[in-house]
Amino acid sequence: FPAIASASMDHIPKRFHEDNLQDGLMDNFKNVPQSLYGLTPAQMDMFLVDDNPFTKKSKELTEESITSKAHYRDGSGVWSPASFQGGASRLSMSVNMYRGGGGGGLMRPKSAPPDLPSLLLDARIVYLGMAIVPAVTELIVAEMLFLDFDNPSKPIYLYINCSGTQNEKKESVGFETEAYAIADTMSYVKSKVYTVNCGMAFGQAAMLLSVGEKGFRAVQPSSSTKLYAPKVNQSSGSAIDMFIKAKELDSNTKYYIDLLAKGTGKPEEEIAKDIQRPKYFKAKEAVEYGLADKVIEEPD
Repeated sequence: FPAIASASMDHIPKRFHEDNLQDGLMDNFKNVPQSLYGLTPAQMDMFLVDDNPFTKKSKELTEESITSKAHYRDGSGVWSPASFQGGASRLSMSVNMYRGGGGGGLMRPKSAPPDLPSLLLDARIVYLGMAIVPAVTELIVAEMLFLDFDNPSKPIYLYINCSGTQNEKKESVGFETEAYAIADTMSYVKSKVYTVNCGMAFGQAAMLLSVGEKGFRAVQPSSSTKLYAPKVNQSSGSAIDMFIKAKELDSNTKYYIDLLAKGTGKPEEEIAKDIQRPKYFKAKEAVEYGLADKVIEEPD
């Protein structure tokens, strides 16, 4: 992103600009509550002399070095083969943080290690591991949009181990529309989305598996896939309320069938018949039905 690299430094506070950089940095250090460092005032004064490590370090700073961009490699926080040409010091930002904090500094971590989803995101992996509820959709859609912005020429890997929108008692625990939001995002982003069933893909999760990039939809050998019809939570009320619920169910079912037909290549009438009762697939059966393209074997 050349435009970003050449952007101005106006967002940096004025006291950290040009000749004021070192003075501003030292003032910032002095104004921090002493309790933050666990030092007494006398101990603080001892460190604020001309030849102390902090002063020496401040002389090496520039406006560019205090920006977040300085912690990334090749203009991106995402791993690439070129990142390892220079050894461990050229690891991407989140991995450097995991090793002890984005580049170190007086032998202290600069920040806490990243959480696991952040490390997976660094490898362009998005993991769907629970029922499709709004919080899950918010995270997955945000991750896909970020990865597409970061590098639309690289694929996104969607790993699925999800029961869809219903539990084992056939009770609704999520929302069908949340799955459609993820499917629409997969279609919207320029990056190709590779899908993998690494445990189970039931209902709407099976639909997400099928709408991945053709030729790159996979299932693990012991995984299971199941199709079942959408449903809405039971409700009571006036006749018009029940009619609205029925229309909602019809709309959800139609969209579910449309997406499955698009993913599997089967006629909508055949899919509508198959989902009248839950339909299970073993790994090879899911491939034969068109929900996936291959079973991942050990050499893969």
